[in-house]
Amino acid sequence: MSYFERDFKKIKLSCSNKKIEAESELMRMRVTQLVKFVLCSYGLFQASVGQAQPIEGTVQKSLLQKCSPALLNIWQRAKLNEPLKVAVELSRKSVRAYKPEELLSQRAIQRRQKMVKAGVLPSLITPEDLPFEPSDLEKLRQAGLKIRHCIKSLNLVSGEIASARLPELLRMEEVTHAEVLVPSKAAQRRKDIDDNEPIEALFLEKTLPSAVGREPEQPALSQLDYGQSLTQLALSRIPEVHRLGFTGQGVLIANFDAGFANLSHEAFRSLRVVARYDFVARSPELGAHSHGTATMGVLAGYQAGRLIGVAFNAHYALARTEDARSETPIEEDNWAAAAEWADSLGADIITSSLGYSVFDPPFPPYTWREMNGRTAISTRAAARAAQVGIVVVNSAGNGGTVALPANTLVAPADADTVIAVGAVNSQGVRAAFSSVGPTADGRIKPDVMAMGAGVLTVGAASPTSYGFVNGTSFSCPIVAGVAALLLSANPSLTPVEIRTALRETASLHRTPNREMGWGIVNALDALNRVRGIASVREHVAKPSQFKLEQNYPNPFNPSTTIVYELPYPCAVNLRVYDALGREVATLVSSMQQAGRYAVQFSATALPSGIYFYRLQADAFSETKKMLLQK
Repeated sequence: MSYFERDFKKIKLSCSNKKIEAESELMRMRVTQLVKFVLCSYGLFQASVGQAQPIEGTVQKSLLQKCSPALLNIWQRAKLNEPLKVAVELSRKSVRAYKPEELLSQRAIQRRQKMVKAGVLPSLITPEDLPFEPSDLEKLRQAGLKIRHCIKSLNLVSGEIASARLPELLRMEEVTHAEVLVPSKAAQRRKDIDDNEPIEALFLEKTLPSAVGREPEQPALSQLDYGQSLTQLALSRIPEVHRLGFTGQGVLIANFDAGFANLSHEAFRSLRVVARYDFVARSPELGAHSHGTATMGVLAGYQAGRLIGVAFNAHYALARTEDARSETPIEEDNWAAAAEWADSLGADIITSSLGYSVFDPPFPPYTWREMNGRTAISTRAAARAAQVGIVVVNSAGNGGTVALPANTLVAPADADTVIAVGAVNSQGVRAAFSSVGPTADGRIKPDVMAMGAGVLTVGAASPTSYGFVNGTSFSCPIVAGVAALLLSANPSLTPVEIRTALRETASLHRTPNREMGWGIVNALDALNRVRGIASVREHVAKPSQFKLEQNYPNPFNPSTTIVYELPYPCAVNLRVYDALGREVATLVSSMQQAGRYAVQFSATALPSGIYFYRLQADAFSETKKMLLQK
């Protein structure tokens, strides 16, 4: 049986299975359209002439081979001229030579320079950055495609085309593959976003620009009042890093979410938003959704006594990539386009509390075997973002546990260079909903954990509302914030160096596993690690004299943090004594460079009582008292 006979038989069988009368005019139209598509596939039909013609020479590559099974299925179901949303892969890019400044912002160039220095990028500009040939884009338009996004790094162009013109598009020599992005009928609201609130408004308040970008009104960093948010930050030792002067300053974070409502909230008065774009509506006006509000609250909120975010002094770019009313592959297209946008802005970090595995019908889901770091569009886009120097932090997913060898991960968390984040509760116990690895190719995922159960954040109901939320959507911004603190201290760090520092200082770094990865993030230990990798940016004034601060917290149980400053390099000894003057712990005994340091003292094995800690550095010596209350 020839390929043509086989495919035509499939068409007749499909018609028979649907039990539609052959005499029906609609059926005749659909059969005619399907037959024409198969004829086009084998060079037997000229759409412009409408007549079958004999094969001349070697048969060209089958158009059916360019068309994904999902797209073919959607196309067969579509009405005549019904619009289809597709992504087509092109075979070539522009051959023109470009200078970096023609394609990248100065900030993006600076970020990429460290990747070139690290040997990750061969040059500032690579083939993935080159634009498409204008003539090829014009051909796509002439073939009927209304272009939506040009994703240069993946050689993809997405857009909308009438179903009757799909064969014409696929006949283009420059088109090598086509995939469907969204169903033609309205889909149901997705169920896996970590909240149940409806979209409250189409657009944000018109007064929003005046509500952002103000300088934070903050007390001394040693006196920050975290309110109930202290629990989620203390679990990862974030307050100690804040006390050292690192709060996200100098870092640009791009947040991808389903929209951002209530940005006039009191906790966002000091929010610095430098860019925003709605990739769903293709508009500079952001759509509103409470999920984005909640992730931003964890990351960037600042209201003394109520909520303090992890990186409250960073700058932010907000992107709406998710349409909360449905779950379709077009959202991965939005994610990939937003990643290139973030790159062009010079973003240092992408935080994405989103994930893709199950789609609304008729789209097939990603299987666990496809969580392999190279299949999903968003995964490939995230890997490229990391390659150009962006730290990508993504929720691991809320799929819970499954037996080996399967996993419950979501894309793009499966990418090797993406930091996939799972969730624990306030006691450090893994949340039952937190997704597990490993990836299909055997890599341990998640990478790290943070608090994602009972997390305090901003509410969407009013300018003063707060609430508690659950999900890896909210452990993700905690880890993204910690990455920002590390980049504040050392901007030369690459994404892999950030990931390594987080992994190797986390709670399970000696015994990583598929449920918790390398364990709970320890921001202070990670900071101390990255300080030695390369030059550290000084965000706080160089100490002018020796200083020993009061421990925090005090009284404490079972651990506390001791902070001190050194004006120049010297030998340092920091020891703890009990009330009888007996030494119970040596915390530091080494040469140290000038700077501000934080050291944790754990008194788990000691009884309650008064203790003393003494700093000796060069000729300086000072002793302070602390109280252990068990």
